[in-house]
Amino acid sequence: MFRPSRSPRRLAALVVLAVAPAVWPQDTRHKVVEPLVDVKLADESSMKLRLCEDRLDLETKFGKLSVPLADVRKIEFGFRVSDDMAKQIEQAVANLGSSQYRVREEAGSVLFSLRDKAYPALAKTAAEATDPEMVKRAGEIADRIKALVPESKLTQPDYDTVTTDDCKFTGKILKQQFKAKSFTFGEVTLKLADTAHLTVIGTLCEKELAAALPDPGPLTALQRDVGKTYLFRVTGATAGTLWGTETYTLDTPLAAAAVHMGLVKTGQTGYVKVTVLGPWTNFTGSTRNGLTSSSYLNYPGAYKVARAD
Repeated sequence: MFRPSRSPRRLAALVVLAVAPAVWPQDTRHKVVEPLVDVKLADESSMKLRLCEDRLDLETKFGKLSVPLADVRKIEFGFRVSDDMAKQIEQAVANLGSSQYRVREEAGSVLFSLRDKAYPALAKTAAEATDPEMVKRAGEIADRIKALVPESKLTQPDYDTVTTDDCKFTGKILKQQFKAKSFTFGEVTLKLADTAHLTVIGTLCEKELAAALPDPGPLTALQRDVGKTYLFRVTGATAGTLWGTETYTLDTPLAAAAVHMGLVKTGQTGYVKVTVLGPWTNFTGSTRNGLTSSSYLNYPGAYKVARAD
């Protein structure tokens, strides 16, 4: 396949060959920076976010625990509602006993619309209230909700479960929401009342970030480092010619490949993990994230780039 000629490129004063490859230490005692988490929401949808929290505070029967997020591997969230919703449910339940028919009907509609969030209060009212009207209405609404909502959502525990590598804690996370970042939407708020569970799927610690190498541009200087993995700090850019998709020729600029892969946006700075490959054939061109790469038959070296998790 014809390919435009290239002028040899040398990366002046590049020291990456003299530096040991970035390692992925098992020691998680360092402060973790924005762990990547897989979040499953109460409506069964899921998303991947980076948490912007250093630790979480958990109230247990043995007192308050402060758990570094570096040690957390999974969180299963128990039943919770926001303060505003709790007040709304409390008022609506009280209104089930109103002397005005319209008020009772409106309260019933509100509680039914809240489904599993209102179910515990309705079940308790049906079992414990002394007003026959409230018992009747609460029981009827609870039965209607039970017919629509899976049992697992109606029997959630009141406590959260936090799992680390060697421990499991139960208690109540004191925060109502976590600060997080979405690759698509930027800074977002993760409301715990809307979250079912959270699993940590990748972390970067300060020690690893400090070892990150600067953007080398093309990676031709690493041609002899087949099989090695490096951590680079790059700022997304569009300059240069791209060859390949997911696997790129060594002379493809890393900053452009990172944008093409969707790992960073143009002008956005982030960390990427690069694995150096040997001679490669059949590089496939494509258009992704606003950049177009070209195809090529073979080249004496290649690399793969991935998000540094």
